[in-house]
Order: sequence, then structure tokens, then C-alpha cells
Amino acid sequence: MLQRLFERYGCFSVIRQLDQEELSRELQISPTIGAAILSQLVPEQIEWEKQRRVMAGQRFICILDPEFPESLREIPDPPMLLFYAGELSLLQKPLVAVVGARKPTSYGRASCQFLTEQLSNLGLGIVSGLALGIDAIAHQTAIRTGGTTIAVLGCGIDIVYPRSNSGLFAQIKEKGLLLSEHPYGTSPVPGLFPERNRIISGLSLGTLVVEAAEKSGSLITADCALEQGRDVFAVPGPIFSEMSAGPHNLIKQGAKLVTNAADLAEEWIGQLATSAHISLREKPKVNDEEREVLALLTHEPLHHNQLADMVPAEVNRMLNKHLLMLETKGLIHSLPGGFYVKN
Repeated sequence: MLQRLFERYGCFSVIRQLDQEELSRELQISPTIGAAILSQLVPEQIEWEKQRRVMAGQRFICILDPEFPESLREIPDPPMLLFYAGELSLLQKPLVAVVGARKPTSYGRASCQFLTEQLSNLGLGIVSGLALGIDAIAHQTAIRTGGTTIAVLGCGIDIVYPRSNSGLFAQIKEKGLLLSEHPYGTSPVPGLFPERNRIISGLSLGTLVVEAAEKSGSLITADCALEQGRDVFAVPGPIFSEMSAGPHNLIKQGAKLVTNAADLAEEWIGQLATSAHISLREKPKVNDEEREVLALLTHEPLHHNQLADMVPAEVNRMLNKHLLMLETKGLIHSLPGGFYVKN
């Protein structure tokens, strides 16, 4: 109801000047309910409620506050309140959602790291849901590369879920932003997670799906983005992988196929720095020995020991240095267990 009033009158101060009859007529409610709503809009009461929550360590903004992101205010069913922990100013950055499978393949992990790093380097903040898999990888990569990230939770922001992401939760709270429309203490029940997906997409210029099975929950976020009139992007994958089914179906339905961050940035060139957009396309220089190592790597993981057996002896002597330089230049990615993949 507050959203309808805001759309009609534009600011909080005007809404407060409505009398009981005007409010009841505007919202098509009984005068009794109208009087109750007006009583809650008294500035002193709102300020008292804010102070009460602040004293309890809670921070939040409402849809009428200037800090509330305009992109989220525009969606069909915006949250009335956003509880937060971290740096609220990140909501004013251009943002992109990165979502996908809870159990990604090595290809999906590498794709997520590669694209998230490029998006962060373009100055885009990364929004996701702090779930296992692609969500966590996107958040971690943004932090690792010195970028910014926002996690939208399906529970209260004082609850770490899943527990295995407790370290990442703490990092985002310190260096990024945690958001939830649910009050402190709200348990992570299943029905709340599909609801939060509309906030993930609503905050963002577009939503990127990295890997997803045919009925993956991450596709709900893509559906929300479409309903909100936002861009949807998908990373293609191996045709025999079940984790490629979701992105491939999205591409068939009109989502833009993405192989690097420039594919997304082209849609928003007016909102991003031109110099960053152009530098993304510049190919880093490599020496002859680095080129030999790079030629052996593909998008399928290859172990360090296998590489050592494949390169000439003179290259093998400095293999660790070559791998480090190639990763620094953004041409390859290291994976757990001593594996490497080409970007």
C-alpha cells in the first residue's frame, strides 16, 4: 500500500498530509484501517521505531527513504523494508546479478570466476544470494579482485545460511553489503528464497546465469528479471552436461549468449566507463614460453603434473612462474587440487 501512495504522491512529506478520508479513498480501504495507517506514518513514531531497531543493532531503510535504490522501487512488488549490514552506498553502483547451480562443474566454476573478475574490473558490483556453488564463487571472486559484492538473503541478516559460508558471510559484512527484506531472527525456510530472487534481479541491470539444470532455482531469478524488464544473459556450456540445460533454454528463449564481460557491457555502455570497456578487449602480451604453456591448456582442467610432462625441459624449469604470470594476465585460472583451465 505504501508503494501505491508513493507512486501517486512522490514523497513521504506529502503522504503524511493526507487526511483519513483521502487515504481511505486512495487505497480503497475502510476509514478505520486508514486511521491506523496514518498513525503509523507519524514521523515521531517512525523515528522511534528506527531508533528502537538501531539500539538493538538493527539497520534498515524503507521504500520512502532516499537511500532506497530506484531500480528496486520500480519493480512490480518491491520490498517495503530492507534490513542491511555493511556499506549501504554500494546500492548506488551499477550492479549485475550472477546466479547458477549449487553444484557447478569445473567448467562452471572457471566460467564464473573468469566473468565475475571481468565484470568487477569494469566497475560493476556483483549481486547474488550467498548460496553454495555459483553464488559463493561470484561473491568470493568479487572480493578477491578488489570489487564489490551484495548478498541478498532469504532469512534475517543476523543468520548465517548455509553455515558453511560463515567465513564468506563475515567478509561480505565487512567489505560488501548484506541485504534482506526479512526482520532479524527470520529463519531460512524454503519459501523465502524464491521471494528474495526478485530483489537480486531488481537491484541489477541484468542477470547472468552461469550453469543451471533444467529446473534449477536460479532460473527463477532469470524469470524475475524478464518480468521486471531487465536483461538476461546466459553462459553456454557442453551440450552433454545437464548443467548446460538451463542456460541453453534461456538462450533459445532470447537471452544473450555470453563468453566475456564485454557481451554484457555492450548493453550498458552509457552507464559504464568507456576506457574500462575498451581495455577489456586489449589482449595481454605473452612471451614465447608462456605461449607454449597456454597452447596446451583448454577449458577442461589439466593438472600441473600433466603440464610438466607435456612442455619442453627449458619451459618446465620455470613452469610455476609461467602459470603465475598467465593467471595474473587473466588468461588462465587455477582450480583446487593443482588444476588449471584456459579462460
